[in-house]
Amino acid sequence: MKRFSFSMQKILDIREFAERQAQIELGRAVAEVNRINGELEAVAQEKQRMLQVKLKDVSLNEFLVHENYLKRLELTKDRLLQELAAAQLVVDEKREIFAEAMKQRKILSNLRDKQYAQYKKEALVAEDNAVDDLVTSRHGYNQE
Repeated sequence: MKRFSFSMQKILDIREFAERQAQIELGRAVAEVNRINGELEAVAQEKQRMLQVKLKDVSLNEFLVHENYLKRLELTKDRLLQELAAAQLVVDEKREIFAEAMKQRKILSNLRDKQYAQYKKEALVAEDNAVDDLVTSRHGYNQE
């Protein structure tokens, strides 16, 4: 019996490639969200550290620098929160694209699996028939 051959293997390969690409893009988007979260954490820690600084016996200039730095940290936090919201939208979009690519690949994978199971079933039947024919021909040969 001939080897199993899936007629849509090239399409399946293309869909597997598309799925891997979508997974890579999703990973990049998630990495961006994680980077932004890391920056937000660093800003929060820096702000907390600056709020704990004792401002007794400092000049007016040093006090203003401290206040301006706190304002700058707050502005940075706001910018990062906006970036995070945009990045999260990208992650959601990439997740949908990946899910669709996975679904498309899985449809063909399941079809291939069903065809392979049918092929194995037919191969077993053919093998059983060949053995039966062999046994029948030997049995007939021995009776003569």
